[in-house]
Amino acid sequence: MRIRNWKTIVLQSMLCAALIPVASAADRVGNFGLIDAAGDFHQLSKYGYQNALVIVAQVNGCELNYNQNHKYKLLETTYKDRGVSFVMLNASDERNAVKSEAQAFDYAWPIMMDDTQLVAESLGISKAGEVVVLNPSRSEILYRGPIDTQGRGDEPSTTHLSDSIEKAIAGDSRTLRTTVVAADGCDIEFSSREMHSSNVPDYTNDVAPILAEKCANCHREGGIAPFAMNSHQMVQGWSPMIKETLMTKRMPPAQVDPQVNHFSNARYMEINELQTLIHWIDAGAPRGNSESDPLSQLQFREGWQLGEPDHIVYSERFTVPATGVVDYRFPVIDLPFKEDKWVRAVQFMPSERQVVHHMIARIVEPGFDRTKAASERGEARFLEGFAPGKDDATQFPEGTGVFIPIGHKIEISEHYTTMGREVTDETAIGLYFSNEEPEHEFRTYSLSHGGANLNIPAGARDHRMYASYVFDDDVMVHAFRPHMHTRGKNMKFKVIYPDNSSEDLINVPNYNFAWQPTYRLTEPKMLPAGSRVVIDGALDNSELNPGAADPSVAALGGLQTWEEMFIGYFTYHNVNEI
Repeated sequence: MRIRNWKTIVLQSMLCAALIPVASAADRVGNFGLIDAAGDFHQLSKYGYQNALVIVAQVNGCELNYNQNHKYKLLETTYKDRGVSFVMLNASDERNAVKSEAQAFDYAWPIMMDDTQLVAESLGISKAGEVVVLNPSRSEILYRGPIDTQGRGDEPSTTHLSDSIEKAIAGDSRTLRTTVVAADGCDIEFSSREMHSSNVPDYTNDVAPILAEKCANCHREGGIAPFAMNSHQMVQGWSPMIKETLMTKRMPPAQVDPQVNHFSNARYMEINELQTLIHWIDAGAPRGNSESDPLSQLQFREGWQLGEPDHIVYSERFTVPATGVVDYRFPVIDLPFKEDKWVRAVQFMPSERQVVHHMIARIVEPGFDRTKAASERGEARFLEGFAPGKDDATQFPEGTGVFIPIGHKIEISEHYTTMGREVTDETAIGLYFSNEEPEHEFRTYSLSHGGANLNIPAGARDHRMYASYVFDDDVMVHAFRPHMHTRGKNMKFKVIYPDNSSEDLINVPNYNFAWQPTYRLTEPKMLPAGSRVVIDGALDNSELNPGAADPSVAALGGLQTWEEMFIGYFTYHNVNEI
């Protein structure tokens, strides 16, 4: 009897101790970015305008989440007008299943999809139902634990959770501490973390191959990236920055939502690859026992990727100053052809790629005059563009080509940026011709909104914009490119079919002005006549956007980087074209 009482006392003491909060100096967490189940992007630092961010761990099928949903809603009702934002985080389930679960159980908050589990790891989450309170402007964890300690009561009590939120709202950094309370809930399995904790990824066999395939083409000597991944020492030295860019989804520059179609050039990184890199960095980025360094032995393709072009167009030599702003240039280059030509492939080769922000080549008729009004300039066909990270040749789809009528010329829209020293660029554009006239003409359409009249209010965090275009004929769509400037936040292309059904074509939830590829569909999509393509996006002209030149004034439309654009490009060919 005494033994049983002693055990009971110990058990009760342990249970009570689990509910006693442990307070310490506030733990810090690295910045992170995640796409939610609806396809929207969330980044911790972009909640910096709020006093607190509340995250609840959610797992499909977890009864605790179901039973506490009314408490989640009550918590939001209590604090949403006091500078507090609310999201859920799922680190266990597939996105479509989470969307179905959210609809079935009326979860009102966005559910961030942590498919790598790396954010949950950084927040110290281990169970569904756990609540984390963050101070987003200071990247501090203020609370981690249950929503309350009353089980399934009808209302949350005054708890350590609400105390932490109140302190965050009060803004007194001297009182901010991390309070940790043990929580019940459905366990979340972290199999990758467990595997890597006992078997740290090997640099030579596990890490270097990922970097070689996904990163080193830009991160090399003479490349466009800020440092070369050419040795373990370089990678280890830059590992904190590598982790930050991976965790915020800035790198690799795969802006596209992987759940919406598949694109052959989107630079996807697999879940296990991200886990391998982050866990290796967290372990100190060890060298391992191998004497060889795969990154120091990499060889890169140089020159013309498809062999010597049939014709090379050279832009006008232009000296880019060391500092200052360079106006857009529009040189027009004569072509010597004595007959019509069909272009099957194009490659740009700038001599000084570090100062080339982007270029666009167009086929223009002999009398084309850019100084005239748009309706009077003359015909211009889009040929191809160049942007950072684009090193390969563009091959147009089989059976298509870009048409150059005899006597036409090439206009090159050139946007240069300064780099701290004066350099002279002469870009070569290699043209590869078809031996026979292709079945279809490859076309590019630019769908824009606002133009020079575009106006984004001062301080606007989410200025929505739309534009649409209706195809009169059946078309096969091949690729998409969103284009905004430094205030660009997100853009989605969708199609509304003639029967009013709709489908997302591409989603770019975290637009990055530094990367502007044309995303090529792995499988082209047929759109019947009468289909309407809609671009829907947002721009951020607030103080939370480092790219907003002056958030205190409205941003207007224009060519230069500090001005704005809202354009969606798509490439296609007419199916029944003769």
